[in-house]
Parts: sequence; C-alpha cells; structure tokens
Amino acid sequence: MIKDESDAKTILDRLGKLSVFLKNLDADAGNDECFNYPLEIIQKTMMFDVSVLYKVSNIIEDRLILEVVKVLDPKKSRLDLKEGRKLRLFLDARDKRYVNEVNAFLNKNVSCINVPGMGCDVMGYVFFPKDCGGAYLFGGDFFGKEASVKDFEVSTVEIMCNFLSTILLKTQLKQKAEYDGLTGLYNAEKIKEELGILLKRLERKPEISASIAMGDIDFFKKINDTYGHIQGDIILREVGNILSMSMREYFDMAGRYGGEEFLLILDEIDGDRAVQVVERIREKIETTRFAQVDRSGKIIENQFLNITMSFGVAHLNNGMNNGLNKGAGDFSTLTNHISKADNALYASKQSGRNKTTLFKETN
Repeated sequence: MIKDESDAKTILDRLGKLSVFLKNLDADAGNDECFNYPLEIIQKTMMFDVSVLYKVSNIIEDRLILEVVKVLDPKKSRLDLKEGRKLRLFLDARDKRYVNEVNAFLNKNVSCINVPGMGCDVMGYVFFPKDCGGAYLFGGDFFGKEASVKDFEVSTVEIMCNFLSTILLKTQLKQKAEYDGLTGLYNAEKIKEELGILLKRLERKPEISASIAMGDIDFFKKINDTYGHIQGDIILREVGNILSMSMREYFDMAGRYGGEEFLLILDEIDGDRAVQVVERIREKIETTRFAQVDRSGKIIENQFLNITMSFGVAHLNNGMNNGLNKGAGDFSTLTNHISKADNALYASKQSGRNKTTLFKETN
C-alpha cells in the first residue's frame, strides 16, 4: 500500500494562497496560527494521513525535547502524537519513529527518510531565532509501508518552511519594535502613536469622549536600592500584567512610557468615569503581594513586598466640550495632553502618593 499521489498543480495553487494568507496575517496573531494552513496542505492536498507541528523546547545533553503543538490526524493513526505531549528524542535517531524529526533539526532542512510504517515520512525545519522562542518542525506521515514521497512534495515542504521562517521573523521584529520587552505592554513610541491616532479620531468626532492616565510606581528607586534591580524588574513585569489584564478589549490600551511610568489610553469614557476605572487598578496594585527575591533572583519563601502607584487622569476633549479648544492642531498636540495627565500625577504625588487625581482646566 502506497500513498495516493498528490497533484503538483493543485499544490502550487495552494502555495500561492498560502503566501497571500501569511502576508495578510495579523502581526498580533500567535505563532502557531501561521501553521494552520500549511498543516492542511500537507494532510489534505499532499495526501498524508497525518500532519504535525512541533516546537523545539530544549536540547539536554544528547536529547532533543519537542512539544507536540498541533496534530491533524482524522484517522487516529498516530496515537503517540498528542497535543501538549513532550517528546525526548536521542540525537543519534536510534528511535526510528522520529528519525526525520531529528534529521530535520540537525541539518536545519527537510528530511524524508523512509522508514516503512514508522514515524513521519517528511519533516521540515522552520528557523526562528533562539531569543524569540526557538525553532519549529512540521511535516506529514503516511500510515503505510511505502510513502513514495515525490521530489516536488519535498520542495513544497521546503518552500513552506522558508515562507514561515520569513513571516515569523518579520512578525517578531515588528512586535519587538512595538512592545516593551520587560512588561509586555506597548513601548513609549507605540503608545504615543496610538494616542495620536485617537486624537485624530476625536478631531473628526468631537462628541466622542476619551481619557488618558499617567501612572508612576511610588518610591521605585528605593525598591531598586534596597532589594536590587532584579526585584525591581519583577515588580515592573507584574505591574505590566495587572495593567494589561485591567484594560477593556478593543477600547483601552497601556504602555510603558519610561522607567516606572505607564501611560493608559481609556477610550469612550469621560474623566470622572476614567478616575473610577483607574482607582480600581490602583487598589488592585495596592493589595497585590509581590514575590520577594534575593539579589541573585531566587524567590524568598513567604516573603512579599507591597507597593503603591500614583495616577493622574486627563479628559482628552474637556476643551472641546467647554468651547476652550483653540483648534484641531492645538488639540492634536500629544505633549499637551500627556502633560495634563503628568501634572495631575504630580498633584497625586504632592498630596501623599497612592492617589488618583483628575486634571482640571484653570482659566
């Protein structure tokens, strides 16, 4: 029994559609989403019984650790491939079920060694920088004695690997350019860009309400000086997580503005309601117990730190609603609105910290 022959013309057509799909893929989509289409091509168009995606988790001495990320196996042919399972494979490929996985990883290319009735028949390597999460492997298996993998099928897998390597790297570089590596929030340039987009929308539709908030961790320098910068980084990371989880999807966004300062954009909300939202965030941070670590980064059991944050809120279209706005150009000045939130933050600091203050225009 041999594998059904695939049609080269049909595969070429699917490769063209894959190229368009990957180019149009949202940069915020997860890495695994990029592989859905290629896995379908292998299983449905190239006529393999099974297609599988692995993520390279680690290499420990003479073993390669792979995580099974996704499997298309409608006939339940490969019971050893369960999503979430970790495979520990010897790098000398002594287990013939996974000879192509090991070979593809070691050679950083496509492997199609035929082992009748055992393991995947073709496996490709998708390069991804180690600091971005490591490599991926994906391929297909015909559950029979002879796979008869054609040269154009091998070339197809190789082309898909190159497509995926390029798009994953491009997506990761874009994310690195927009996101703060420590907190996972937007970086300063990106959050200011988003604020600029919002201000332009408010110019066109002045009836819409929106607010921003500037937040600052109280006595953060003292935390670094007392407990070390690793402790400070842990607090920044956790604060970033709290802020991210507190944002309304499709409405709000948060960014690390610099150091221990954060800028929040709260869309479709006036100043008073924005203060209520920010107050809930401030209270959440105040009641959070942050894990304490020593200067080497080791967690100290049953030791925690409590911190507080101060916030300043500015209603973005106060001037427009009150007839005080001097023109669209003046209204769209980023620094003007950020300085209002910053002034309100300063007032919170001056009045004792751990507070939220709403900026109010003075005549």
